Amino acid sequence: MLWAVAMKLLADEDAVADVLQDVFEAYFSQSQKSQIRQPKSWLMRVTLNKCADCAAYQNRHTDLLSADVPELETETVDYANDKKKMIQQALSQLPPKERQLAVLYSEGFSYKEMSEIVGIRFSSVGKTLSRVINKLYGILKTNGYETFE
Repeated sequence: MLWAVAMKLLADEDAVADVLQDVFEAYFSQSQKSQIRQPKSWLMRVTLNKCADCAAYQNRHTDLLSADVPELETETVDYANDKKKMIQQALSQLPPKERQLAVLYSEGFSYKEMSEIVGIRFSSVGKTLSRVINKLYGILKTNGYETFE
């Protein structure tokens, strides 16, 4: 589950592997010091924080990382990959908390779990999630993704 959430946020297997390694190192270090009351929520919260840190680092260093990568052109377009990329792009345009909420929702977390992990009140999860979904819909529609017209 942690892998799936991190992949939705970062879309880079190497970065996800690094993030999850850091998460589990932190977990084992913390669990030796004290007992973690809700391990699932704790692991997800740390994963989201590490993904946010990684994404911020990638954003700061995008120019340096992409400078040497040649542009590849392909004539065949895989619809599933196109759809996935469009959704990833739309998610990347959301603020971090909204992005995290959308990903947790897509992974089937309960409102209570989402409130604990993201750090918002339980009573506002539904309305916030509704706004996030509408915002995603708008982003996808303005980007011309035909399924969302």
